[in-house]
Amino acid sequence: MVDPPASSRRARTILALLVLFMMINFMDKTVLGLAGKHIRDDLGLSDTEFGSIGSAFYLLFSVSGIVVGFLADRVPARRLLAVLVAVWSVSQLAVGLPAAGLGALLVTRVTLGAAEGPAFATANHTAFGWFPDRERALPSSLLTVGGAAGVAIGAPLLAVVVTRLGWRAAFALTGVLGVLWMLAWLGLGGEGPHASRAGTRTDEPRVPYRRLLTRGTVLGGLAAGFAGFWTMAVAVTWLPQYLQRVHGIELEKASLIAAGTQVAGIGFMLAVGYASTRMMRAGRTSRTARGVLGGAAVMTSGLATLLVTRVGGGAALILVMMIAFTVGNAFFGLMQAALSELVPAARRGALLGIVTAAASTAGAFGPLLTGAIVDAAATEAAGFRHAFDLGAVLMICGGLLAAALIRPARDRASLDALPAPAVLTH
Repeated sequence: MVDPPASSRRARTILALLVLFMMINFMDKTVLGLAGKHIRDDLGLSDTEFGSIGSAFYLLFSVSGIVVGFLADRVPARRLLAVLVAVWSVSQLAVGLPAAGLGALLVTRVTLGAAEGPAFATANHTAFGWFPDRERALPSSLLTVGGAAGVAIGAPLLAVVVTRLGWRAAFALTGVLGVLWMLAWLGLGGEGPHASRAGTRTDEPRVPYRRLLTRGTVLGGLAAGFAGFWTMAVAVTWLPQYLQRVHGIELEKASLIAAGTQVAGIGFMLAVGYASTRMMRAGRTSRTARGVLGGAAVMTSGLATLLVTRVGGGAALILVMMIAFTVGNAFFGLMQAALSELVPAARRGALLGIVTAAASTAGAFGPLLTGAIVDAAATEAAGFRHAFDLGAVLMICGGLLAAALIRPARDRASLDALPAPAVLTH
């Protein structure tokens, strides 16, 4: 049977819906940071307490990522994604209630994280069902772009809602958007011709997970992914407050700056995804097109993050932020494509979920530790500098490891050469 072309109308429709899925996902994440100063003032929270709210998001983020990753190989994507969005929408809508306080924020951030933890991996798994391997870097990059677009479009919109209608209204708005997406997905969503679920007949080998998880491609992806999630979680939770408290920038202007950096980031991520796809089509190895290119992007962001607190303000700060908080995000799409090349299709959802979940554990520590560092520092400026420097070091080291270790073709060949286990795992 000849596979339908990746450019088919159905594939484009699914991909467009999944990009919107990631946009709403990141609007959900962004609203806490944008409303942070208002929440702290309204509820009388310290920086450490507010940081705990940011970290609570990641309490079940990783666990649910692994659980749903296994379910993604068994449960149809139409049903699975709808359930995830239903849970995160209810979580956001609950914060809009006038009685919601610190306890409600902590609980709903935990449930929000549980629903959004599997989102990126599951969206990629679903998209990969519509595209062959050589075409997957660009769709995965578009999903990463969806997250950036959620910040670029959502930050100014949510900032206006926060300042004009209150911070609770901003949470409620993101909940309503989630409900609308869920209805559209139930009507139009589905799985593609390259999808494969565990338990179905397939001629692909059933490689045990212990073998998959010890490959260099997985370890390199984990190192750079951990660093990327650390910086992303810190930026989403703390960057608006850094601009307000250290540079004296008002919320609506800070949101426009954040949006501007993400618009530039969309260009970077599309360029990296397109370059990777062109390199693969031209016969370059996936190590170069996905590992080296992705690792270089993470290192570039790490070096720029060192400059964020050292260049002063104005145009120089905006330029550095554009690089620091966007270029490295291109790695996430390339990582998903590299992992999908390594793993048999019947286990793709689980592996993507496991690796993304393990990398995302960084989010459980980054925002909380940042709050503690700012609280303990002599000045707020010094505290933010120490916190951002920590993220920069993690990204530089993670990028180097990704460039050195990610070799999907070699790792897939090594798996094929291993003797079959006596008892197959399912």
